[in-house]
Amino acid sequence: MLFKSIFVPKTSYLLGILVLGLACNTPSGHGKVRKDKGQGMIGGATGSDNNDDALSLQLNLQPGSKYYYTINNEYDIALEAGGKSINNKNKSDVSLTYDIQKDSAGNYLLQMHYDKIHLYTKAGDKESEMDADNANATFDPVEKMLGVLKSTNITAVISSAGKIKDITGYKELGDKIIAGLNITDLQARNMALEKWDKVIGEGLIKKNIDQAFHLFPDSAIEVGDTWKLQSQQKGEVPLNETSKYKLKDVDDGIAYISSEGQIESDKTEAKVMGYPVTGNLQGSQSGEYEVDAKTGMLLKNKVTAKVEGSFLMMGREIPVTIKTEVKMAGKKII
Repeated sequence: MLFKSIFVPKTSYLLGILVLGLACNTPSGHGKVRKDKGQGMIGGATGSDNNDDALSLQLNLQPGSKYYYTINNEYDIALEAGGKSINNKNKSDVSLTYDIQKDSAGNYLLQMHYDKIHLYTKAGDKESEMDADNANATFDPVEKMLGVLKSTNITAVISSAGKIKDITGYKELGDKIIAGLNITDLQARNMALEKWDKVIGEGLIKKNIDQAFHLFPDSAIEVGDTWKLQSQQKGEVPLNETSKYKLKDVDDGIAYISSEGQIESDKTEAKVMGYPVTGNLQGSQSGEYEVDAKTGMLLKNKVTAKVEGSFLMMGREIPVTIKTEVKMAGKKII
């Protein structure tokens, strides 16, 4: 099938984007705050109704402002199959800008512009690199996809609590890209669109937004307070996560936050590289965040994770170990 000839050579990378959710998975809801005794109050932070010294951590952005982010993802995955060990590595370097506007409902409009998308994969002895800047001079369909993404404006609608309300542009972009690949088989076309939505829509665009905005508690917090967030990582292998966040300090307008999380796979059947599998994975993650206390914008983070277990594929248990690392850095440029 034409779909397989287009996508299978890059499955190690495509799987990598989805697996990267292990390290950067963030919640779709907000966490209840637990008050730890014996901690001091925050002076000079955004006030709440009950205490003018407590920090109300949420988005408070100025329309017309612009922020620049770099995002670095890396993962190593080791599998054992047929008595052989298979080790793959994937890296991605992305930079993008957010142009901030506001709608009549009070939500923020984040107009996204990708400035750089560079990918590196290593599968055994084979190495490859893909760069969006090479899109006009390549026959690689993934590289062409990245080039179109880099040249397209995508808008995310975000509430002040950091919740994604809507994203416009990437579905239309997917239709445009698939049309350019001249796939005539209807089933192959639908599969390609589904892959685009999972890998680019869920795995790159939405994930980049989640990494930056979905860590807010549901009420004002003080130094030492903790809150828990639960989430489900969508992808080829569904994963459930419970994370505990803690406000460690506020210094010179920057909120310092740490996180610890437990990860386990959903027991429902999924597909990996076209094969039905059931994941039996467990692991943990930890992270450090620096957030602008006034605007709620992420300034820096580093999140690492390790997950171990197995895939049940075609009646066989395949041992799996995955290590991931995500680093982000952001700054206001206007």
